[in-house]
Amino acid sequence: MTGLRRRSATALVYGAVVVAAILAPAPVFGLLLLVALVLGARELIALRGAGAAVVIEGALLVVGLVSLLVLRSAGASLNAHGWDAAAPAWLLLAVLPTWAADVAAYAAGSLFGRRKIAPRISPGKTWEGSIAGVGVAAIAAFGVGAFFGLPRASVALVVVAIGPAALAGDLFESYLKRRVGAKDSGALLPGHGGVLDRIDSLIAVAPLVTVALYLASSLG
Repeated sequence: MTGLRRRSATALVYGAVVVAAILAPAPVFGLLLLVALVLGARELIALRGAGAAVVIEGALLVVGLVSLLVLRSAGASLNAHGWDAAAPAWLLLAVLPTWAADVAAYAAGSLFGRRKIAPRISPGKTWEGSIAGVGVAAIAAFGVGAFFGLPRASVALVVVAIGPAALAGDLFESYLKRRVGAKDSGALLPGHGGVLDRIDSLIAVAPLVTVALYLASSLG
C-alpha cells in the first residue's frame, strides 16, 4: 500500500470512529477523550527529552480535551435555526474546519507547495499548503456556523482565528518532536504517526471555540 493510500485509509477509519463517538451518547465521547488523554500522555513521556515544551504540550492536551468535552455538552445551544439542543453544533464548529484545514493543507502542499514555512521544524509544511489550510478552515467554520445558526460574533471570531490556531498547534508539536529528533510522536496510526500527530491542531482549536461559546453566552 502506498503512503497516500495508507494515510487515506487511516484517516477514514479515524474519522469514522470520531464521528461515531460524536453522535453517540455523551459518555461514549467522554471515553474517547479519556483514551486520547492516556495515549497522548504516553507519547509525551517518550518525548520528555524536549524539556519545557513537553509540559506546555501536556497542558494544551488537557485543556484541549476538556474544551472538546465542554463543546460536546453545549450541543446546539444559542442557535437561531431551532436545532435540537442535543445536536453537537459547537463541537462540529471545532472539528470539521480543523479536518478541512488538514486535508486542504496536505493537498495544496503536495500539489503546489514550493516555499517552506519552517524547514527546521516541519520540513514538509509549505506556505502554499498552509495558506490553503487557513482559507479552507475559515470557509468551513463559516459554513458550520451558518448551517446551525450560531451567533454571528462568535462565528466571526472562529472564522478569523481557527486557521492560524490550527497551524500553530501543528507547528508547536512539530517543534517538540524536532527537539528530540523524532519524526512522529508515535506509530499507532499508520501514515499519520501517533495520537498527538493527529490531534495537535484540534487541541489548539478547541479552546478557541470554547472562548467563542462563552462569548456568545455572555452576549446573549
